[in-house]
Amino acid sequence: MIINLLKTKAKRFLFKRVLIVAVLFFIQAASAVEHTSIAPGSKGTFRGRPTVNAIRVEMPPEVNGVLDDEVWKLAKPAGEFLQKSPQQNVPHSQRTEFRVLYDDNAIYVAVWCFDDTPSAIIAKNMQRDEYMRSEDIVNITLDTFLDRRNGYFFSVNSLSARGDSSISNNTSVNSEWDGAWVARCKKQVWGWAAEVEIPFKSISFDENNSTWGINVYRNIGRYGERGQWANSRSVNKSFNVSECGDLLGLYGLKQGLGLDINPYIVGTYQKDYDKNDSDLLGDFGFDVRYRLTPSLTALASVNTDFAQTEVDERQLNLTRFPLFFPEKRQFFLEDSGIFGFGGAESTSRRSSDSSSTLLIPFFSRRIGLSSDGEVDPIQFAGKITGRVKSYNIGFLDAVVESKEGTRNVFVGRVSKNIFEQSSVGFLSTLGDPNSDEMNALAGMDFQFRSSDMFGGRNFRFNAYALASYVEENESLEPAWNISSSLEDRNLDLSASITEIGEEFDPAMGFVRRRGNRRYAAELDLTPYHDNLNWLRNTRHGYDAEMYTDLGNNLINTQQKFDLATLYLESQDIIGLSVSHITDKPSESFSISDGTTIPADNYEWWGLNLRGYLGMHRRAFFGPFYSIDGYYGGLRHQFGLESYFTPWPNLKFGGKIEKNLIELENSEKLDITISRLEFNYNFTPDFIFSNMLQYDNITESLGVNSRLQLEYKPGAKMFLVVNQGYLDERTGLVMKEFEVVTKVGALFRF
Repeated sequence: MIINLLKTKAKRFLFKRVLIVAVLFFIQAASAVEHTSIAPGSKGTFRGRPTVNAIRVEMPPEVNGVLDDEVWKLAKPAGEFLQKSPQQNVPHSQRTEFRVLYDDNAIYVAVWCFDDTPSAIIAKNMQRDEYMRSEDIVNITLDTFLDRRNGYFFSVNSLSARGDSSISNNTSVNSEWDGAWVARCKKQVWGWAAEVEIPFKSISFDENNSTWGINVYRNIGRYGERGQWANSRSVNKSFNVSECGDLLGLYGLKQGLGLDINPYIVGTYQKDYDKNDSDLLGDFGFDVRYRLTPSLTALASVNTDFAQTEVDERQLNLTRFPLFFPEKRQFFLEDSGIFGFGGAESTSRRSSDSSSTLLIPFFSRRIGLSSDGEVDPIQFAGKITGRVKSYNIGFLDAVVESKEGTRNVFVGRVSKNIFEQSSVGFLSTLGDPNSDEMNALAGMDFQFRSSDMFGGRNFRFNAYALASYVEENESLEPAWNISSSLEDRNLDLSASITEIGEEFDPAMGFVRRRGNRRYAAELDLTPYHDNLNWLRNTRHGYDAEMYTDLGNNLINTQQKFDLATLYLESQDIIGLSVSHITDKPSESFSISDGTTIPADNYEWWGLNLRGYLGMHRRAFFGPFYSIDGYYGGLRHQFGLESYFTPWPNLKFGGKIEKNLIELENSEKLDITISRLEFNYNFTPDFIFSNMLQYDNITESLGVNSRLQLEYKPGAKMFLVVNQGYLDERTGLVMKEFEVVTKVGALFRF
């Protein structure tokens, strides 16, 4: 009986202890969720610039995503975000607050993402710079010179996955900029927390300026509900530096000497099975970055190496014009926005379609690649980029080693800021990386942008004129463009005219077509359907392009009727469009598989159906199908892009595209290209990625595997394995094999 009494007392004591712990836990959770008063000037705005004060601290917070450091209580919060999508100028459905601290070394931003259903937070990704738009994320934009044009963009999800970009001229986003910074995020009982540390040595700023621009954006993944602190109109992107609020109270900031040294060593093993030949190579090099002034940076690269650069995705060319492959080498991508010219990339919401890229006066991919696509070593590359008062400047020089000898190329770009968001500038290139003949280009451009035109709409007007000189022709050949666009929540309207001379040939540029004029127009209408609980909005549009020769004789036309693109409340997208094409090639041409299309007058219609299903779910499906009368015949084009994320560390999937073509002469073609990807993240800084690509034209399989470790901010190690196989009658036979190891370091002064 005594024993039973003792057991009962013990149970009561244990129950009391558990009850006390539970009460304390919920008291702590309740205090975290308790509404924090936001000063009127720090509340989110639909139009206007709210303010928030940064507080200097002697002891910085521990960046761990917990947000329990006492120093955070020293800073007053900003918050009360407003929706920008799917609705406008209404409160965000979940509360968000942020605070800012700084010390001698870094600026710290903490974001409290309150959520009444933490179990529903969507987090699928741990890889740096991966697509996270459909997840629960926070974006932080900094305008460190308060020029409303240039800055930095940082993005995190609840798993501490990071994305970052540098921003130039308010619209050019360079996602290849990888700054050295730290982010730690954690789910909490009240939602999730984001804690970010950005060292002053990782960014440029004016030490004498006590005010920066700042904006914070949050997406609630399960709803696809996007909210923003400052200027939350739907047409304003979260990276638009011009729309930032003000960050006050930054005094006594120092960048140090501003010197970064990145040495590296690389070892390579290569084997060619056809030649039965192998090589074992070793090399070293280094990059040096020095801030000449707070806003002007010099970067030099000795024995430049790009072994870790991602491989290109294979493309099918079923047209008579060259394909466009984007630049992926980080040296050339850093501060690449400074060299942007003409502003044509910003005139359309669909400008990301590479097939519409008609002319790029300076295309850095020309440097270090021979005319047949082989790599030419770059002995030295140097550039100076940045801003001096109201001028943006960029100078680049490279020494390229080719089979014919050493060649030097140069690029210069200067622009002056005028009005609030506009500029006028000059661009010049000199030299040809693939020839000893003289080649030069020069041009001027004007870019006008306003985010408050015609009743608060975004308006852009761009114009440029260029001339190229080729020693062989001993003549100047012109090219010019005029374009404009108008955009708001329900309307997207753009138009442009481009002319390119017959012999226009910049050696360091990309030109898809010569000797023609292009007239283009685009109109999109986007109504919202608030009275339907399954449909968010629709898009209906019309695009038209007309190409003529320089005498205005018609060559070809392209029209697209976007009958309806449905944006469902489930966040799935389904689109149906009709196209009409005419083409009059003056001579026959060959497509990817070598088939010849004869010169003739062609006209055909097409129907296209596409879906994007499950972008915020673990399984994504992107099916597409089209049927058209390709050059007098019949083409069925169909395929699927799909990815599966069973847990955040693992993502696999790929894309397959198939073209079944019956030509006018009854010849039948079956052209297929496929890609398979497998990525595993041990941590957000330790990544194992694989890409397999196959097409039935070359009948070859390429395998690229990369192991990447960022062992401290800004310092990385790589192990890259490339394999090439040929599909023979006996099966896949290995033809090429390569292993590359690269170890880099970062020393900052």
